[in-house]
Amino acid sequence: MKTFTPRLGHRGESNNNESNGVHMDALGKVTAGIVLSAMSATALAEITLEERLSEAEKRLATLEQQSAGDESLEERVKINGFLTFAMERASGSRSASGERLVFSENVKSDEWNMNSLTRAGIQFTGEINDKTEAVVQLLGRADEDFDAGVQWAYVSYELSPGLKTRAGRLVLPFYLHSQYTQVGYAYNWVALPEEMYSVIPLDTHEGVDLTWDFATGPVSNSLNVFWGGMDVPSNGLLFEVRDQYGANIRSNVGNWTTWYSFTNSRVSVDLSPLSPDPAFTPGFAALNMDEHYAYFTGVGLQYDNGSLFAMGEMGRLDLSTPNHWFPRVESAYVSVGYRIGKFTPQVTWATIDHSDFDEVDTSNPVAIPMFDSFAYSQKSWTFTTRYDLSPGVALKAELTSNYDFGDSEYPSRGLYDSDCFQQGGALGCGQPEDGDNFIYRFSVESVF
Repeated sequence: MKTFTPRLGHRGESNNNESNGVHMDALGKVTAGIVLSAMSATALAEITLEERLSEAEKRLATLEQQSAGDESLEERVKINGFLTFAMERASGSRSASGERLVFSENVKSDEWNMNSLTRAGIQFTGEINDKTEAVVQLLGRADEDFDAGVQWAYVSYELSPGLKTRAGRLVLPFYLHSQYTQVGYAYNWVALPEEMYSVIPLDTHEGVDLTWDFATGPVSNSLNVFWGGMDVPSNGLLFEVRDQYGANIRSNVGNWTTWYSFTNSRVSVDLSPLSPDPAFTPGFAALNMDEHYAYFTGVGLQYDNGSLFAMGEMGRLDLSTPNHWFPRVESAYVSVGYRIGKFTPQVTWATIDHSDFDEVDTSNPVAIPMFDSFAYSQKSWTFTTRYDLSPGVALKAELTSNYDFGDSEYPSRGLYDSDCFQQGGALGCGQPEDGDNFIYRFSVESVF
């Protein structure tokens, strides 16, 4: 009988092969896993690197855009400024009664005034688009502790080539030099001729205007029309100016420039606060202005060939006041100078006078003192020397001699101040004596 013996050997051989197969499969799987992991890591690394490069490119593009934006901002916004440091002092001007007089409200003979003419300004011009820009100019004065106020603030729009409109706070276009009265570097005087430029003690108004630049043959012209209003403080009063409209035209041909301006407006003012006693209140109230008309006319002529220059202006102010208490004021100046390298000597003659005193209604006892408060009459010679220290910086020295204060028919204080009339003095009291009536001025001017 045969005994069946299991063939463990073969059986064992077969199990060994299976085991080896299992091991091979596991090894293959591990190897494949390692290969796949390596491939995934490589792919992930490649993706991460691409993302990083993309992110870096985005950041670079953002920086370029910011840089381009900064350059665009610099191109669109322009900043300019100006500064004047000036001092002035009067000689010992006295009236016939011995009263020491003050010139133009604050220029005394016993001290240097370093505040009344010292000022600083900065102007921002922003281009909104190809046709629109905004302008803001801030001005601070030393006599106001440099509390900056808005001097200009307007938006301009180009309607067509050569035709532009503006709206906001604008320059009053009364004079030949109206556009830069505060920028002392732009002219040779330390102070513009006061006989002419102090008639209207304000140089801006709120309104709109339209400017047309055109040519007529060889003559280039700039015609401006405007409308607006303002409040004018003067001699303790507040003149409310409304519906102010006018026109002016500047023409240039060769070395010559001409100027003409006309302005019409309605003026209101309450004189009651000036009454020193209730008994005089009715008299002051009778002189109140309620939308009375005012007119100003100015003409100017200038010649400048680069070395020799000459200029002159004339102006007249009329107010239709009750009882004719406000005089007709007429003023003018003529100036000539010559540029010699960095030096520019200049001499100026100026005058201011009044009329219509014979039309004052003397039945109102207040009318004559009010007339006298605005009845300026004087002449002056001014000698100015300018030295251009460097581009944008100039030094100036100036001497003014005032004389001829009215006449025997109507003596005047000129532009000097006196309280004698309010203290019971006669008409024209406080008139400076002829002789020692000098004003000394020095300044440093800068633009940047």
